[in-house]
Amino acid sequence: MFINEKKHTIELSKKEAKAAAKFGTTEYKNLQEARKDYPTFSVATVSQKPAAKKNTYKGLTYDYMEMYIQMHDDEKKSIMAEYLMLRGLSDEAKENLVEAHSYIEMKKWFLNKFPAIREYHENCAKLVAA
Repeated sequence: MFINEKKHTIELSKKEAKAAAKFGTTEYKNLQEARKDYPTFSVATVSQKPAAKKNTYKGLTYDYMEMYIQMHDDEKKSIMAEYLMLRGLSDEAKENLVEAHSYIEMKKWFLNKFPAIREYHENCAKLVAA
């Protein structure tokens, strides 16, 4: 329940409104108390706004990252070497028993290394939203 003084309303979610419609429930008692405290306010049912969708980069798997790096790596293959080290797959990492970075860290590294992927996904999201 939310008291919206700007709109002069007592706002309830759909779930709260359904529960408040049943005599004797906690929600009913809370609503009656709020109506006593704010007799000029109207009661309104509001739907919660869905959370903004995050760009999750669907399809950005380790296999995709490796394929993309192979296609866009420099002559020394330094980007792939860095990738393998971060994943704990390089010979040096295996010798030192280094743990692999998490997928989230790898995704962040990949998108920073290849900003064109991020830009592409952002442009697609804008087109879909329009």
